[in-house]
Amino acid sequence: MSPYKNFENWGGSLSAFLFFSLSLIVPSGYSYGAAALALLALAGCLQKGSHGVASLDTKILLASLCLTGMLWTAPFDRAWSISGLGIGAKYAFAALTLWALSQRVLSPHAVVWGVAAGAVGALGIAAYQYLVLHWVKAQGFTNAIEYGGIAMYMGIAAWAMAMLGRWRWHQIAALGICGACGVLASLLSESRGSWVTVPLLLAAIWLMAWRNGYRRIASAAIAAMLIGGAALVLPAYKKFEQRADLAVQEARHYLAEPQKYAETSIGQRLEQWRLAVDLIEERPVAGWGLDGYPKAKQAMVDKGAAHPSVMQYGHAHNEILDMWVKRGLIGLLILLFFYAAPLYVFWPTPRRLARVDTTLQPRLLALRAAAALLPLAYFGFGWTQVFFAHNSGQMFYIFSLAIFWGAICYLEKTEANTWVVSGHGEVQHKARPVYPNGLRCPLN
Repeated sequence: MSPYKNFENWGGSLSAFLFFSLSLIVPSGYSYGAAALALLALAGCLQKGSHGVASLDTKILLASLCLTGMLWTAPFDRAWSISGLGIGAKYAFAALTLWALSQRVLSPHAVVWGVAAGAVGALGIAAYQYLVLHWVKAQGFTNAIEYGGIAMYMGIAAWAMAMLGRWRWHQIAALGICGACGVLASLLSESRGSWVTVPLLLAAIWLMAWRNGYRRIASAAIAAMLIGGAALVLPAYKKFEQRADLAVQEARHYLAEPQKYAETSIGQRLEQWRLAVDLIEERPVAGWGLDGYPKAKQAMVDKGAAHPSVMQYGHAHNEILDMWVKRGLIGLLILLFFYAAPLYVFWPTPRRLARVDTTLQPRLLALRAAAALLPLAYFGFGWTQVFFAHNSGQMFYIFSLAIFWGAICYLEKTEANTWVVSGHGEVQHKARPVYPNGLRCPLN
């Protein structure tokens, strides 16, 4: 194998690890690994040699990225802007990266421990902001909602991989502790939108394990996660209970007197949702456009049909409603496809797990489970916040798709039948398998 190819292989794995591990601990931390992966993908395109044909699943993921990128780039009712073109460029680079990683080597090990390291880093920043700076809400270097959501995802994903991967006991413990760090970081952000998504993610983990024959592990895993979550909440139970009670109280007040309580955290969201639904009913197919939406909101405020507080935000505080009211039915369908396509491609099934030797199926299940949780998490987060309106939300999602798919493709194309897993969970060499580009399967 040439020195350049060796650099490309290990450079991609290192970049993937840095993408997750740096995402929340430095300003724009997700950009460093993403930029490195994109540059490696561009460099790979310039190299001579045949490139493999993309699989159907790869094409589905590429279609979701390209369609959504064009959607964000399209001006609709305004002139082309640099910001719109910039967003489109990010999606184009993510699509190129996804295709390149599906053809090359990407260590699953780097992805698993990158997610774990990212969860630990999130807690490090949260603890500093919460305990040293005495901030009310930890928010890293983005805002508390995006920070709390991404930290929660990485924490739950690390827990899922710990429970499903059949690692050595010390690796399970390490992944479990790392996952707890991510969950605790999210709790310190006081982002309630990430908390309410947890039941959806736990139900998905249970279903994925149960449907693939891991029935004992399924119930034990969920029980362990619930116990771990309770242990994290108990030390500050009163504070979290107060936050939950406040949400219920604000909702009740708004429903009783909308105009009086439309400026509270929950009241603001409910008012934005109500207004978005009213506007969608007027233009359900075409939508109001990017410039037309704020004008329509202002018109509703002027005639007393909406509280003036709705003008504080340029979005509807709900991903689906915001897309529908601005970009119409086409935008809504593309957004739903952007959630559904990765979920379909990543979801672990017995047929997909059978692509590798039975000894490696738990590792593939763990990797696919963590990947499938990503669109589910974003779908849940999107009910109370427009995650894709923020650079952190978009970058983490689109490059995570590329990285997870690259690791899954590599694991599935490795000559798995020449590897065995010992009783201690260690992957051991049986023959001397070599991947087409010369790197062996790094799983332990």
